[in-house]
Amino acid sequence: MNKNIFIICVTALMLGLSCNKFEGEQTVPAFVSVDAIGVANDPGNSVSNYSGCFTSNIDAVQITVRNSEENHRLGVFELPCRVPVLRQGNYTISLQPVIKLNGIAATRSIYPFYRDIDIKDQTLVADSCLSLGTLSTTYETQFFRKVWEEYFEPEIPTLSLPDTIVHRVSAADTVRSDRGCGAVYLAPGQSAATFISNEEFTVNNNSTLFLELDYWTNVPLSVGLCSRTSLNSRYDTYYAISLYPNFEKGWNKIYIQLGRLWSQYNYYKSFHVAFQAVNNNGIEGKVYIDNIKLTAYKDIAKGR
Repeated sequence: MNKNIFIICVTALMLGLSCNKFEGEQTVPAFVSVDAIGVANDPGNSVSNYSGCFTSNIDAVQITVRNSEENHRLGVFELPCRVPVLRQGNYTISLQPVIKLNGIAATRSIYPFYRDIDIKDQTLVADSCLSLGTLSTTYETQFFRKVWEEYFEPEIPTLSLPDTIVHRVSAADTVRSDRGCGAVYLAPGQSAATFISNEEFTVNNNSTLFLELDYWTNVPLSVGLCSRTSLNSRYDTYYAISLYPNFEKGWNKIYIQLGRLWSQYNYYKSFHVAFQAVNNNGIEGKVYIDNIKLTAYKDIAKGR
């Protein structure tokens, strides 16, 4: 008998909480839906002439509704999404593009170099859906700096080492975008191939450092830095991430956060970007890469 009374009491309490959840003047929500978000060039401040600069992998969005009286953050939602809003009337819908840091869903974050999308004068109506469809963001050029970019459109790539040849291929069924991409091939008996940027890059603002990369590989591919901790120290290469083979799935876009790895070099201002393909299965290794962008905030001292 006591057990039954306990169950009845718990059930009543849960029903009471469920009712309280929707107490207030509005009990029927409006809805906001977003299909997808891509990246476009800014006609007023062009970032690149290559379409490969604007490949993206924005898989979530943070949504805020605001007007002169309030600023109501709804949260982060995977795309496509249909989000309930307990608000009615005229609002600005603010959307912040969200990406997976290092390709990990658990570490989704707003990408600092994409602009917010503000859609003004939108009317929210209870039990009605405001469909925003597919939207576009642009790079935040006020703060954004392209430290390095490689789209493999020139004939000579900016990646190489004496023992590794980075080819430029142009086959339509291989290239990610535009006319070319980079390729590294490993013979069945070749265990690894390491290749780094020809140029040593200099960054004076150590707050944020990302590498954007499109890749398509049948062997693991590690990405990191080659640098030193001081002017008189030796160069060492460390890797921030190892990318799994994705040959059956096709090209993938990733945003690699290099700031934590950079801190291991005491944020020494000059470094190379390093790659290593590892072939443990004795197969013919194929690594295709394209649309590389090393991005950072503009240098504080120089404003660029």
